[in-house]
Amino acid sequence: MTEVHTELSFWNLRDERDYPLLLGLNRSSREADHAAGTGAPDPITLEQIAEVLAAMDGLSAQQGVIIAAQAGEAIGYSRLGWYSSRPQTRLYYQISFLRPEKRFLWSALIAENERRLREIASGHAPVSERYFQAWASEHQEAWKIALESMDYQVTRRFNNMLHPLDAVSSRPLPSGLEIRPILPEHMHQIWEAQREFNAGLFENVAEDWLEEKYPTWLANPENQPAFWQVAWDGDRLAGMMLARLDEGPALDSAQGKRGHTEHIYVRPQWRGRGLASALIAHSLQLLKAQGATEVELGVDAENESAAFRLYERLGYRTFSVDIWYRKRMVD
Repeated sequence: MTEVHTELSFWNLRDERDYPLLLGLNRSSREADHAAGTGAPDPITLEQIAEVLAAMDGLSAQQGVIIAAQAGEAIGYSRLGWYSSRPQTRLYYQISFLRPEKRFLWSALIAENERRLREIASGHAPVSERYFQAWASEHQEAWKIALESMDYQVTRRFNNMLHPLDAVSSRPLPSGLEIRPILPEHMHQIWEAQREFNAGLFENVAEDWLEEKYPTWLANPENQPAFWQVAWDGDRLAGMMLARLDEGPALDSAQGKRGHTEHIYVRPQWRGRGLASALIAHSLQLLKAQGATEVELGVDAENESAAFRLYERLGYRTFSVDIWYRKRMVD
């Protein structure tokens, strides 16, 4: 059933028949976002649209994807979802795309998203903190203005950093520790260490780290244990540096590939000995040997300032910033 809000009407995603429509709206919106900045948006395909909609947070694609129309013509869409960052903190988020000539209607789209998210929240068990959440890249000026006009506040900034691999220093492991090849029997210990790491992050998704999610994590095709650096103290996992290598080209090179630094974690009793620096150096050397010409990572520059400074010391440099917005959901 179509619902009307100010100048817009809305309908929920039907099925795969709407995917080409979403693809066109997505491309139009992101091209407009990048027009005033540098570079071009990453390409997106129908297959990627389908993958995203098959992995919605808390909602089906039919429930969580809203298409906005004006005078019967589709002009944008939103993807809604929710997750818990802490046991008593639940986040109801929106990701929206709008054609450039219709951006004066973005506040109306946000208002409709909030109305639907409130309906979703009304069916959930109460928690002490509920927020609307949205994200913006630094070049998404129209989206940022729309969010701020609707009383969303900046809560975090995440720096996307890049390390060129023309020169990589070597750093020794602390005494008594060693890096070993990843064996199947190591995987659950790595999962547990990654769960510990994520529990302390601002952007943690608590539902992803329930024990029943371990098989899903284990089967994740983005896991590339061949590029992981895990340090052991006897049979105890002391720290780890999980990395992966893209098959696509590097950002700033006509040749070579792009690597990703992910999930750097040293357990408390092994901190302060240079283990993190050694794991990163080993990882960069391995990625370079496998054809990477640059390595990317994202870091919370506010909550993990020590990590941010470490990455800068090791040669990573910020190339863009992502902004997290929140607005308290009140009854």
